[in-house]
Amino acid sequence: MRVRGVFLLPAIALATLSVSCPRPASEPAATSPAPAPASAVTAPLAAAAPAVAAPAPAAARAEDAAPPGEEAARTPGAVAAGPGGDPLALPALPPELVDDGSDKLPEIDPPPATSPTAAEEEVHELASIARETWIFAEPRWTSRRIGYLRAGAVVARRPEPSGRTSCAEGWYRIEPNGYVCIGASATLNIHDLAVEASSRRPVRRFASPSLPVVRGEAAPATTQAGETTLAAAPSGEVTLAATQPGANALAATQPGANALAATQAGANALAATQPGANALAATQAGDATTLLGGLPYTYVMSRSPTPPLYARLPDEDEQRGAEPDLAGHLLRAATAARAPDFVAPPPPDATPSVLLYGRPAPGLAGDRRSPDALVLGRARTRSGFALLSTFDHDGRRFGLTTDLAVLPLDRTRVIRPSAFAGLALPEGVTLPVAFARRRHAARLVPGGRGGVTRAPLRFREAIPLSGASRRLGGIDYLEARDGSLVRTDEVVRVDPLPRTPAWAVRGRKWIDVSIDKQSLVAYEGARPVYVTLVSTGADGLGDPKTTRSTIQGLFRIHTKHVTVTMDGDEEDEDPFDFRDVPFVQYFTEGFAFHAAYWHDDFGAPRSHGCVNLSPLDAAWLFEWTTPEVPAEWHGALSLRKGTLVSIRP
Repeated sequence: MRVRGVFLLPAIALATLSVSCPRPASEPAATSPAPAPASAVTAPLAAAAPAVAAPAPAAARAEDAAPPGEEAARTPGAVAAGPGGDPLALPALPPELVDDGSDKLPEIDPPPATSPTAAEEEVHELASIARETWIFAEPRWTSRRIGYLRAGAVVARRPEPSGRTSCAEGWYRIEPNGYVCIGASATLNIHDLAVEASSRRPVRRFASPSLPVVRGEAAPATTQAGETTLAAAPSGEVTLAATQPGANALAATQPGANALAATQAGANALAATQPGANALAATQAGDATTLLGGLPYTYVMSRSPTPPLYARLPDEDEQRGAEPDLAGHLLRAATAARAPDFVAPPPPDATPSVLLYGRPAPGLAGDRRSPDALVLGRARTRSGFALLSTFDHDGRRFGLTTDLAVLPLDRTRVIRPSAFAGLALPEGVTLPVAFARRRHAARLVPGGRGGVTRAPLRFREAIPLSGASRRLGGIDYLEARDGSLVRTDEVVRVDPLPRTPAWAVRGRKWIDVSIDKQSLVAYEGARPVYVTLVSTGADGLGDPKTTRSTIQGLFRIHTKHVTVTMDGDEEDEDPFDFRDVPFVQYFTEGFAFHAAYWHDDFGAPRSHGCVNLSPLDAAWLFEWTTPEVPAEWHGALSLRKGTLVSIRP
């Protein structure tokens, strides 16, 4: 794999690979240090760019990348470990990972008012009309980037600009901090067609550690009467409770539902999020948001042959011209829709107003679309798309992608996301925790008169353990905290750390990933608060420079994207083009945590080098870690304040 391009940040060097090359945002000629990628990477870095201590004058070009084979310079703020290394053994937090105050923002202007203080006062706003509208720490292009907005985002601003340096229409202070230049990527006209077309925002679902536990594959399916589950009692103790039909689920919303339905008391469900969180908010009537298993949008994957991407709604003659196989295809699609595993799209929305009367969808800033264009191109092989809405036209269902392309959904399959989610650990519940790794595992539940009964375990169900073990009939068992027993060979066990690392101080969040166990544990100080299964690099403990292995060492999360595109070259052995991969969090070079909507193999190595999580887990982790991403922002960057990450064998 080769380096296609390199993008530098002050104190953060990011490089990218041909398998998922970033597409930098369009900028004026006078640019700041180039951003963290707006398209993420999933493969390990072949050769990183040298670290920089001062801002570069412009975005680095592909020819500036270190040639393959050169010694890679480590990203500042990262302490990598070779195969077999153990970052937990470090005697102290390395100096390069200690907060040096570089994230502190200058105090230039007070933040804008977010609500009127008097009836006559007006709330002033600006909107993004680009895939990335960058937010700067100061009102100048050479300032540090602290985040970005996505097309359709509307944020409060100060009424007057804070300067016009290299920005004729002015730099505006926005909520909660930072400055945006009005021009190519942002506008004061919040009714712009691109803003209107992109107005549906991604849903950011998460579950706080204090909320009821989401376990195994309890969502969105319902359990059968008589199945047993672990429920947190008010005292914090864990007891065996028989679930009722319909309980122990994420109150899986039906297509078109607006929010997670309320479940019975004690059911494992995502409860209402904290005030101000951009998740599970009640939607207005007529603006229903489909919630599918923690994903921020409705997602589809292309079928073969891949679908055309229309610039506008085509009439029947135009469809036949662009899709010569249309008649036969529609017959096959009708047959496929009757298959038991068919996933129907959500109920149709109204046709977006920007597409009425034969009008083309507006292009985002930087898109060059001919006003007469009908077809923008075709989807690439193995491609995924996030949809802002779906609607009916001439007897077919279409979707509007986040890139404002019109997609015929009968040439795609709707994603049914993984129902797996990890285990929140409230006070009184801690490690060890086991996850059922076989699909037909069972537990032994003590009964009356010394007898036991068998109760089924759902695949990947989480079982808090007492730490004790027993041997019965020549078989080794682990004792659960409720007194039941699970076979050792039917579970993967996540144990407490062999040592408390030096950085595990009260109040500090950090993440421990074990490649051997395919596990992730989120800690606050020395206390684990969440445990789950992940998919790390497909090549296990191999060299991350030459294989699809996850890098080992101690790092900090430095860049977070609500969604971001990951793609690869068609000539690669595993080409892909996954749009809007959810909840991406970079911690070094091209390595990140992110949700995977294209597979459900969590608990087994699978990725190109990143740490894949189920959508529900990724959503939870995204909201828990730092840097925080404000509600209307789509990404945020940090130099030294991000959550610590330890990755070990």
